[in-house]
Amino acid sequence: MIDWVIDWVWYLIYAYITVRLSKAAWILIKSVHIHLFAKEVDVSDILDSWAVVTGGTDGIGKAYTFELARARGIRKFFLIGRNINKLEAIKKELVEKYDAEVKLAVFDFENDDFDKLPADLKNIDVGILLNCAGIAPAAVGNMVELPEGLASKILRVNLMSNIKMLETVLPGMVKRDRGIIVNVASMTGWRPLPYLSTYPCSKAAISFYSEGIADEFGSTNVKIQCLIPMLVATKVASYDAAEANDIFVVSTDNFARQAVHLMGLTNLATGCWQHDLQIAFASLVSPWLFKKVFVPLVMLGVHKQRVADYASKHA
Repeated sequence: MIDWVIDWVWYLIYAYITVRLSKAAWILIKSVHIHLFAKEVDVSDILDSWAVVTGGTDGIGKAYTFELARARGIRKFFLIGRNINKLEAIKKELVEKYDAEVKLAVFDFENDDFDKLPADLKNIDVGILLNCAGIAPAAVGNMVELPEGLASKILRVNLMSNIKMLETVLPGMVKRDRGIIVNVASMTGWRPLPYLSTYPCSKAAISFYSEGIADEFGSTNVKIQCLIPMLVATKVASYDAAEANDIFVVSTDNFARQAVHLMGLTNLATGCWQHDLQIAFASLVSPWLFKKVFVPLVMLGVHKQRVADYASKHA
């Protein structure tokens, strides 16, 4: 009897290890295929259309915008942001480098009425929508420790802006039966993440929503993709560009080069092979172990201190 129980215990252990290794191997296989062998989505039919970008004045949004111009020949941009000076600077660079046509709209997703989004968005021919607007806590802490109302602000900027832009732009894409939507979420949405809880919640919702509508419109020529990167050197992640080593922390330019290559190829992607590799290794660890080890040691130790240092440096 004892021998039988021991045999079954070992069988379960082997089965568990096999499942974990299989998941990691499958992620790596898919990564190799999509980065090295998959053919880019043809964008020739939307080259004369507009690329609408939110959150395009910094970080991933900015790098992705310029990569669209550099690598995919996009020349018409409709940029939405809250800082007119940054918008004008991006416009100037796009015009000078790529002879692009650029429209600007000043809009604050945190405070402005969503109904006051530019009416043009419903009428112009939008070929690409990049939803990249987002904010994150400037400190690691529980909901009471963080500033009052921050949780609702994060959900409004990260999630509701995304959905409102989809409500505005997607009907026209479906009517024309062409277009590509890229929603930028985060791998933090993989599991509940205490002490940053609202941010990953907003990103998980974007991922869930993107996957749902991708299935809803799977029979059309509108492609809906959600990016779930890990650490990219942006202010949202509390990393400066100089800290990017392109291994664990990827630079925005490196990330954008890879992510634009993957645009529209799959419904869900990390955006770069470095993050695929990290997720493959992460899949070897159980969610329980992640919560018991990563959260107290990394979230409340290393990450909490570096976020505090970053906030202090950029105050």
